[in-house]
Parts: sequence; structure tokens; C-alpha cells
Amino acid sequence: MVSGKRVLLILLVLLGPGLIIYFISKTVNNHFLRLPYLGYEYTMDANGNKVDSTAYQVPEFALTNFNGDPITQDSIDDKIIVLTTIQNECPDLNTCGLSLFHFNEIFFHKLVKNQDNYWNVRVLSILTDQNGQPIDSVSSALREEIKQYDTTGIWWFSTGDVSPFYDFDYYGKQFIDQPASAQDGEIGEKAYTNSLVLIDDEGHIRAVSGGKSDTDIRNFFDMVKLLKKEEFDANLAAEERSQPSK
Repeated sequence: MVSGKRVLLILLVLLGPGLIIYFISKTVNNHFLRLPYLGYEYTMDANGNKVDSTAYQVPEFALTNFNGDPITQDSIDDKIIVLTTIQNECPDLNTCGLSLFHFNEIFFHKLVKNQDNYWNVRVLSILTDQNGQPIDSVSSALREEIKQYDTTGIWWFSTGDVSPFYDFDYYGKQFIDQPASAQDGEIGEKAYTNSLVLIDDEGHIRAVSGGKSDTDIRNFFDMVKLLKKEEFDANLAAEERSQPSK
């Protein structure tokens, strides 16, 4: 007679990650944290008291990918965005805000291998100089470098204005103005040049992390998992609400 554990193992092998996610969502829901919303904007009354608040939402923007095609707000609707900057000098870590090799090894290849689970996640990298200022001219060296990292169309390399993505309140100071930390290996003047930012499928900022270290990149992937878990729960709840009552 086949044991219960063996039956469960066979089901996991046959049905794959989708079953695992469903099982987790139904049995260990309380073990998951919910990511916060960052960059709240407040409405004040005449006396300076807070009367309302809304989470920052990425406003209208216009980027251009390295092939000349536009990337707009419509492009990111219903998608989870992992935002970075990228520099013409990459992959040299002393002049780049992100280690392309480490990011690919720790993060991006997981997206590629697990598209059934991460089908709506995109990486968006905006070209800047070391100080985070946008530049339009893409070096031939960078074009050659990125060829080895993205043949899937889910890592978008672009040029354009970065401010719509980074100009949100971050603990009392706009994130775009946060200074870089040279002692942590960050380049340039601005912290955002060296950061990873997580944007949910409604355009809200949900997480910020450094992008220089392996640990930061690993932890950031865990944040994406949490956001996908939140999305799964919301879709499941919507399905249950749509079912006719018995």
C-alpha cells in the first residue's frame, strides 16, 4: 500500500510549483509578512493636521528601450517591476551601481527558469551616469555586455528621466535625494543609483534595497516572493467572491 507521504510527493512532482504555492497559501498564511507601501503623501487641513494619505504611485513617464521602442505607464500595467539603474561602464563594479553578473546569477536567472510563477515580473534598468543623471548615449561595450543576460524580453534596458520612479518620500526625505555611501561600496552621489526598487502591479513602491551585495540581491528576491504571494491571495479571494453563493 502506498503511504500518504509518498502520495503527496508524487502529487508535488506531477503538479509542480503551482500546487506548492496553493498549499502554502492555505496552510501557513500567517507565516508571511505583507510588504509596506512606501512614499505616503499626506493631505493637510488649515491647521497643518494630516487628514488623509495616499501611497505614492508612479506617475506618467516616458522611457525608450535600447532598440528605440517606447516604454510608458501602459507598459507596466499589471506587471511587477524590479527597478535598477545601469551605467555605460558596467560590468566594472567600481563604476556600476549593480553587479550584472551577480544579479543575473542570484536573481534574474530565477525569473527566467520560473516563468510560470513570475510571468508578470519585469526588470527595468534605466541608463544613468555614476551620479544617477540620465544619459541617452549607450556605449557599444554595454550593448555587448547585456546580450549575455537577456534573450527573453523580460529585462528592459532603457534611457529617459528617472525622477518619476525615485521621487517619493522615504522616511522624511525624498528617496531621489538620499546620499550614496562610499563605505558600502556605492558609486556616485546618490543612493538610488545603487538601489533595487520594487513596484507592484498598481504602480506603488513596495520595497527598496541596496543592489551592490549578494545578500541584498537575495533578500530582494524574497521580497518579490512576498509580493507574488500577496497577488496570489488577492486573486484567490476574487475568485471566491465571484462564486455563486450556495
